[in-house]
Amino acid sequence: MQQFLKHYRVKIRVLSPIHIGSGEKIKKKEYIYMPWNHRVIIPNVKKMYEDVCARGWEKEFTSFLMDSRNGEMSLSTWLAQKKLREADYEAWKLYEMDAGEAFVDRTSRPKEIDAFVKDAYGLPYVPGSSVKGMFRTALLVWEIQKKPEAFWQICQEIQMSAPRKAKRKDYLSRENQKLEQQILYTLSRDEKKLSSAVNDCLAGLHVGDSESISTDQLTLSQKIDYTLDGKQKPLPLLRESLIPGTEICFPLSIDTQLCPYDIDDLLEAAEVFQQVCNQYFYSRFHRTVTAGHAVFLGGGCGFLSKTILYALFGENAVMVVDQVFKNTLGRQYSVHKHQKDIGWKIAPHVCKCTTYQGKLYDMGIGQISYEEN
Repeated sequence: MQQFLKHYRVKIRVLSPIHIGSGEKIKKKEYIYMPWNHRVIIPNVKKMYEDVCARGWEKEFTSFLMDSRNGEMSLSTWLAQKKLREADYEAWKLYEMDAGEAFVDRTSRPKEIDAFVKDAYGLPYVPGSSVKGMFRTALLVWEIQKKPEAFWQICQEIQMSAPRKAKRKDYLSRENQKLEQQILYTLSRDEKKLSSAVNDCLAGLHVGDSESISTDQLTLSQKIDYTLDGKQKPLPLLRESLIPGTEICFPLSIDTQLCPYDIDDLLEAAEVFQQVCNQYFYSRFHRTVTAGHAVFLGGGCGFLSKTILYALFGENAVMVVDQVFKNTLGRQYSVHKHQKDIGWKIAPHVCKCTTYQGKLYDMGIGQISYEEN
């Protein structure tokens, strides 16, 4: 029964810190950094507030929380001034994590943290939609690489449209939809409207949310721009990330009546995507990703992990990517010196990295494997 359904248990082993953002920011008045053990506690704000008020500091604490001036005091500093210690923090704790390479420079100002997505129980997990989006991009690149001449017309359209101003959410959206329809909209469930999403063959690819992951597997990852000449530029951005060695496990099902790709096709597509990333980007920084069946997942991976432009245009993609940056970054185009991309023949011209336990990593790399159920 239901022989057309294939079920798998898929595992992504984290090779470098992976961040899947919830969109929430943990501000510096919402976490406690403990320099004596280099760990960070995320407190239950209600419990913390009740305890502080019980000590007679309600007015002072409220004033501290409401102070929105630039350079305001961190929660860690305020609590230290009140002679509170780790035993007090433990009573308020939602969870804690290793501070990673953050705050290594003791003179640096505290920073807000981009939170990892969590389930109803406060545990990190990876949404199935994030993984499916990763597969979708890899499949598009794989199909383009197999038969590049079939996409000559859409390449021309993208080159013509790229210099035109548009709102960020609308920029090249028509061309992107047309490309996806050409490759993936192979079903005929709505013959009157071929662009209808019901014709998308990946309707037959079902990726579930991952199993919950322990907060012990979280660390703080500081964003680092790694330049072509090997210099590291730390930036004031922290992310909750899964540490190397973490296993992300999730169910995956394929409806073979709808989806023309099997599980091995997905892994082959991921390998082709890895080759494209290495050829046009990572090799320029002498940071080639060598692990077999590598995948690029989550935030902080950089522009290349989310685009099919290098598969479409090869070395000529730099000109198109430069137009993308000009039309979507606004003044940040100049701030981040993207005007140098064409001269350097690479766009973007920095590799997105972080450090963990003293080692420099490219963000967001895992190794995928599976077993059939």
